[in-house]
Amino acid sequence: MSVTFKAGEYFGSTQRSANADGISLFHQQYAPLTSSPVHYHQHAHFCFTLSGAFQEIDSKHKQLIPEGQILIYPKERDHKTVTEQLARSSLFVEFNDNWTDRLKETGITFDQFSVVKSKTISHLFSRIFREFSHPGPASALLLEGLVLESAVELAREKEKTVRMVPAQVKKVIHLLQEDYTRKWTLNELASQLDFHPVYLNRLFKHHFGTTIHHYLEDLRIERVCEKLQHSDDPISAIALECGFTDPSHLYKVFLKKKGVRPLEYRLITRW
Repeated sequence: MSVTFKAGEYFGSTQRSANADGISLFHQQYAPLTSSPVHYHQHAHFCFTLSGAFQEIDSKHKQLIPEGQILIYPKERDHKTVTEQLARSSLFVEFNDNWTDRLKETGITFDQFSVVKSKTISHLFSRIFREFSHPGPASALLLEGLVLESAVELAREKEKTVRMVPAQVKKVIHLLQEDYTRKWTLNELASQLDFHPVYLNRLFKHHFGTTIHHYLEDLRIERVCEKLQHSDDPISAIALECGFTDPSHLYKVFLKKKGVRPLEYRLITRW
């Protein structure tokens, strides 16, 4: 059963908070390997990872959110978070319903969960945090302007990401997701698109910030996480089902990606 987090309620230790005309900011800190209850928030908000990393988990997906990334949370979305092996710190920017309606009037909506990776927007949130942490004259006005700018930039970034990813790269994603256990080679994928393997890998990395090999590893680890959380299958069976050559291969990749061993992850992420 989900816990309801009302306006201004966040898991973790609140270091600082502020409110300006319906826009609220919170600086939260989290101890290593702490897990929130399954919950949802009454208001839409942004989450900027200042330091550390955490797992964002809902009933279908898990995703690692490292330092510098921004999460867009719609209201009333069930989820939980698990901090990785190092303590983390996050900035939350919350809108009341009046602000959400005002943004909607301009065509800006945040009714879908998404993760944004953008150096420009990350720097903007760093400015918000600095002003929030060390307020000066007219800080409330400046913060409101910076938050509104961040909302616009996030909305534009979402549109740009959808528009710019070429059809060929989308096809690679589709192939990998449909058959993530297959022992894909770069040459096999490139031949299906009539691309040179080096060019395909470069194009993929340009749009997703990672190589095809590492993307496939991440995809397999996501499936492993789902099975660890929702089944009691032995690690050896999970390894083979998710495309790893043997359990030792899974242990090595899982520890590198998650910072904990599979059985430890199973214990701390059960709903």
